[in-house]
Amino acid sequence: MRPFSVFNLTDLSVGLADLFTKRHAALTSTKAGVGQEDVLVFQRNAIDALPKALVGGKPMSEELASKDDEHDGFGTGLWHMTEAYFRVQNLPPHIVDAARRIREAFIPTLGALQESYADEAAAANARKEELGKLEADLKLFQIAGGGTLYDWAAVFVAAGQDLSVLLSKRADVNAATRKNAQVLRSETVGILNDLRRAIAREAKRNPALAADIDAQIFGYLDTLEEQRIAAHRASKAERGKSSTNEG
Repeated sequence: MRPFSVFNLTDLSVGLADLFTKRHAALTSTKAGVGQEDVLVFQRNAIDALPKALVGGKPMSEELASKDDEHDGFGTGLWHMTEAYFRVQNLPPHIVDAARRIREAFIPTLGALQESYADEAAAANARKEELGKLEADLKLFQIAGGGTLYDWAAVFVAAGQDLSVLLSKRADVNAATRKNAQVLRSETVGILNDLRRAIAREAKRNPALAADIDAQIFGYLDTLEEQRIAAHRASKAERGKSSTNEG
């Protein structure tokens, strides 16, 4: 019976959820399990209260980059769509004027898409009311496949506002929070290992317990541990392969 060691917070979150549902009856059939139930509930609740970026969510940098790609993609589309109407001669003046108003309101230059996440988010919040003001102008421009430039502008603004939300979430995941999360991880792994040893001792003294009581309680946690070990080995092998290729 090898002690748990490599769980991350995501493993502990899903493992404890399983322990208190599918495996709860087996856990509380032991005195040790009953004695540690409140402690494990406390640990589970503390883990689940952590920012999602630390427990099962996408890394915050990845979320921000993905949302910025969406924002910049639609912003670039808006710029090029309006640019086309500036380049073609003899178009109806009201169409060209509408394109100019859209350009000035939403994407004056492509360089604006190189600003920081914070600046892009602030600009999106300022542009929100322009959607209503320029709705008629935006709907003059049809998009192949359905919809109008209004739809692109709406996504562009919404993606910028989402950047603001994500930046706020990132601020919540500060260094102190990360440190506390790692302490919580270590504590919980230690509690599970202590509990497993206590149940093993209890099983030797109590023949009424199921012969496979350890597997009934810790089977899923064992699976998560094995998967995490395998993932670490694969990652290490990949890094070694990359180092060899670079050499």
